[in-house]
Amino acid sequence: MSRNNKINTIVKVSNLTKFYGKTKGIEKVSFEIHEGEIYGLMGPNGAGKTTTLRSMLNLISSDSGKTNILGKDVNELSSKEISHISYLPGEFEMYSNLTGKQYLTYISNLRNAKTNNIHLLSDQLDLDLNKKINALSKGNKQKIGIVQAFMNSPKLAILDEPTSGLDPLKQQEFQNIVKEQNKKGCSVLLSSHILKEIEDLCEKVGIIKDGTLIASEQISALKNKTIKKYEVTFENPPSENKLSEIKGIYDLKIKDEIATFTIKGNIDDMIKTISKFTVINLRILEPDLEEIFLTYYHKA
Repeated sequence: MSRNNKINTIVKVSNLTKFYGKTKGIEKVSFEIHEGEIYGLMGPNGAGKTTTLRSMLNLISSDSGKTNILGKDVNELSSKEISHISYLPGEFEMYSNLTGKQYLTYISNLRNAKTNNIHLLSDQLDLDLNKKINALSKGNKQKIGIVQAFMNSPKLAILDEPTSGLDPLKQQEFQNIVKEQNKKGCSVLLSSHILKEIEDLCEKVGIIKDGTLIASEQISALKNKTIKKYEVTFENPPSENKLSEIKGIYDLKIKDEIATFTIKGNIDDMIKTISKFTVINLRILEPDLEEIFLTYYHKA
């Protein structure tokens, strides 16, 4: 969050809509990102994540809706204000005849940046800046994109599938970089279909399906709304037939003295039933982000 008690909105997207002819790209997408937040936009490929990012940055013209960034309409931002925003597209082109160092220095100069973190970030990602870009693998090209996104300490970083092509160790290093930059005051909008990545980094998430935002909340709030799983340890477990009579129960499994199951709806009948037996322990199993995601997709 912001350093003071006031929560500032750094991104506000309102009813953003984009059709490609008669084909819906996105429709009435709305969400907010507060200063200091890491916001995750998640959905499968083709759900509308990239269209949302490109429309909100006015890289493609939207049919309706508006986007405010840094407190201003995106079309009214000055060049200085734009220099505080970094965008890493899912697919990006670079000058392939330059070395990584030459390219990144060139981009930093275009931004009129007084300082940069090119070498520090490159070391973190184990990136050789002296090789020409056309000789680099997809993963190493992606590293250049990540360095480009954070090298000038932006106020807002918008990242579209940023770990595409990275090996697991470098994906972890990317997460470290995001957390470090966030501590320095960088707000982040992260678009990804990798749910673990969003769960590890983000405190707030938007779920997009077929171009429509079907949820936008704190991950903790989403967890409270999902169907809960329970784990009950009995001294002597009841029969499966007895537990299966509980209203709303499904996915029932009994192994040794432990029964696990999911309850849909009111848990009163479950409490009354298990209280007839000696219960040693009762746990609510927290759903992970993948379970939340699937629950919302099935509801939608």
